[in-house]
Amino acid sequence: MKKRGVIIAIVVLLLSLIGFFAYRAHADRVAREEAEQRRTLAAQQAERDRLEAQRKAEAEAEAKRLADLRAKQEAEAAARQAEQDRLDREAAERARLAAEAEAKRLAAEAEVKRLAAEQAELEARRLAALREQEAAEAEAKRLAALKALEDAENERKAAEERELARLAALKRQQELEALATIQKRVEQGRVIFPEDYKRRRHYDLNIDLMNTGRLEAPEPVVKPADKK
Repeated sequence: MKKRGVIIAIVVLLLSLIGFFAYRAHADRVAREEAEQRRTLAAQQAERDRLEAQRKAEAEAEAKRLADLRAKQEAEAAARQAEQDRLDREAAERARLAAEAEAKRLAAEAEVKRLAAEQAELEARRLAALREQEAAEAEAKRLAALKALEDAENERKAAEERELARLAALKRQQELEALATIQKRVEQGRVIFPEDYKRRRHYDLNIDLMNTGRLEAPEPVVKPADKK
């Protein structure tokens, strides 16, 4: 019985040892598995952390790059805007100066035109006065010429009248002389007409002589009878 008990005790002890070592092996395995699992989890967590950190770093880098790019673009845009503003100001200044120059040019042209208009008006007035004076002088000359022509015509007529009067006086003198000659010859009993005596021209004298009895009326001419 003791032997059996010893065997049972040994078996129990062996079973206990086996159980202990099995438990220890199981515990060690479980511990190893848990440790491996923890290591795996830790590695995975570390990988996730690394990836997250990498992602964050990349995101921060991208954000920084984008921020730098945005800042650069904004700076470039600001520079372009500043340059455009400068160009606009310069263009506005040039336009202002051009407008001022154009205004001055137009004002100068307007002044020149005004002075030219005044000068033209003065010249027109001077020419009008000159033409009026020339017209007055021409009218005076025309009137003077007409007066000279009238005077010349009057002088010519006066000369003609004087000449006619002289010729009439001369003619009258000749007629009187002829009449005196005729009268003298009538008184002497005979009438002889001078060669230049014209009966038709001195018909009135003959009538006067006959009326005064100084000249006998001529006897009527008796025509001879017609022979049958």
